[in-house]
Amino acid sequence: MTKETFTYLVANPSEVSALEINGLEETIKNYPYCQLAYTLLAKAYDDNDVEKQAKLRKAAAYTISRNALRRIMNGTFVNHSNVPTITKFDSDYIRKLENIIEAKEDEEKRKQQEYQQEVLSDKEFLSYSTVAEDILLNEIAQKQQLQNSIIDSFLLKDPGLIRSSKSQLEAMGKQEDLSSNSVKLDKGIITESYAKILTMQGRKEKAIGVYEKLILKFPEKKAYFASKIQELSEF
Repeated sequence: MTKETFTYLVANPSEVSALEINGLEETIKNYPYCQLAYTLLAKAYDDNDVEKQAKLRKAAAYTISRNALRRIMNGTFVNHSNVPTITKFDSDYIRKLENIIEAKEDEEKRKQQEYQQEVLSDKEFLSYSTVAEDILLNEIAQKQQLQNSIIDSFLLKDPGLIRSSKSQLEAMGKQEDLSSNSVKLDKGIITESYAKILTMQGRKEKAIGVYEKLILKFPEKKAYFASKIQELSEF
């Protein structure tokens, strides 16, 4: 219901009819403390309608003047538009009511804009986090591949170093543990990508711990993460 229609019905309650019921219901939903809306809604229902008594009781609970409510419901309300003092009072009241409605509409628009900005910020954050995580995972994979290439190079030059050199180089690789990259990951990040990074580093127990937390975080993927835990346990 538009504010013009509502203010007209406030000034002319005898004009309200069943056609305005839906609009008045919407007004009450948006402005639950508007006393006049309850009164007009009760007036809109036909006397034979079973809903009328319930609406009338609710209007009585909200009204500040039972006498005014009774006069409106009985059709004895008098529009004192010809009396200057009362006309001024009614005009001021209606103007204030319009200002309240406009302020409410502006507030709703502002909240909607803030909500949309918050949703956009959250999406951007998740997007940037995913990209950064993928880049880091790629860097670690490349470094792991380089370490393996170094080990293979030594073995090709001197096959006798298979046991000694390979174990030493792998130990060196594990000692470094890609920590320069790993520390970049937030300790609070619990993702499947992080579990994969830990697996590549040989930190199976920590990877299993991440998968266990993922089961709690995403119970609908419990079977999938459980299979990952089983693979690591058997490896």
